[in-house]
Amino acid sequence: MNRTKQCTYPHIGTVTYTYRTRCKRITLRVKKDNSIHVTIPYLVKFSYAEDFVISKADWIQKKLKENAERAKPITEFKSRYHLVRLQAESGLSKCTVIKNGTDVLLLYPSTADPASYSIQSLAKKIIAEVLRAEAKYYLPQKLNELATRHNFTYGKVTIRNAKSRWGSCSGKNNISLSLRLMYLPEHLIDYVLLHELCHTKEKNHGPRFWQLLDSACQGNSKMLSRELKRFSIPF
Repeated sequence: MNRTKQCTYPHIGTVTYTYRTRCKRITLRVKKDNSIHVTIPYLVKFSYAEDFVISKADWIQKKLKENAERAKPITEFKSRYHLVRLQAESGLSKCTVIKNGTDVLLLYPSTADPASYSIQSLAKKIIAEVLRAEAKYYLPQKLNELATRHNFTYGKVTIRNAKSRWGSCSGKNNISLSLRLMYLPEHLIDYVLLHELCHTKEKNHGPRFWQLLDSACQGNSKMLSRELKRFSIPF
């Protein structure tokens, strides 16, 4: 049986606490609708869970801010090689995409709301395709460059629209990379690619893997890992 309780805190807002029978540890989630949820094991005192939430106030505020940024309608997006813009156009009955070199223009009817779900969804789809094309051009070259420099070998390279991970390395040393890497600055892209290249020699995350990665990153692997975890994807 689950028990639920809500409490409101300054600078955070309302937090929903739920005791769950199968929960093994305190977990904290900030959902896209800005609701804050905490699950608590039955044998844990409520005061412990509350202290945990208060200790995470800065993290919660960061997540709420990220949600607010993601909620802003897209009007323009600058990628590594392209500029995607939304522009109202009179006389149009539906959206039209025009590509001119490195510029991608999404024209929408002047009577339409650019913040509407349909137009914003189309804008995100266009941006994803732009990033996919850039990723297919940029990432394999970068991976080969780093592999040559650090004496790694690998199999095939694939580009996917993965949202849960930046990359992966298979048992046959085939490397899969997320097109979302193109959101990152160059030094973090290098870190992710080196991470996957290190998996061609060390398949787990044991001490030898981290020693290898730290050597490839000139002793900066921990700092780069922390920076990557703090990086927020715009949408």
